[in-house]
Amino acid sequence: MNAKDLFASVPFFAEVLDARDLVALALVAWPMDYATGDVIMRQNDRGDWLVVIDSGTANITVAGKPHPVATLGHGEVVGEMSLLTGAPRSATVVAAESIKAYRVARAQLKPILEHSPSLYDRFAAIAENRKAALEQVYGPGIGKLYFSSRAQLVAAMRTFFGKPD
Repeated sequence: MNAKDLFASVPFFAEVLDARDLVALALVAWPMDYATGDVIMRQNDRGDWLVVIDSGTANITVAGKPHPVATLGHGEVVGEMSLLTGAPRSATVVAAESIKAYRVARAQLKPILEHSPSLYDRFAAIAENRKAALEQVYGPGIGKLYFSSRAQLVAAMRTFFGKPD
């Protein structure tokens, strides 16, 4: 699947960006391939990019937990909190099988956010919904991977992208 079609099918982007912004983001997203066992991102590393999985699966692990807290596949996003806030990675992501994906970095998202500042709150709302959905599936422990309030998340995003309140 090409990046534009993938992003248009992913709520994290499709519910926030208009068609023009989806095309702009797709044009600058980097296609990535990961082999089984590749570490896509490590807990506590700096993270100013995310990955959208096109095919394959990835296991999400958190230090101190004996098993993956989640397994993500086609159309799912990983690393969004670090991309949006500059916070260190809160989990390690390893390819459970061969993965084709697209990487979006802060530099690619910044012009879109500058064009439409209301996107900060919309991305924060999506992150809140994702947190709630993950907590239903994986239990309340997954919630520590996210900020405690929407206002706190929006403030962190604005600071990271250079737009303080």
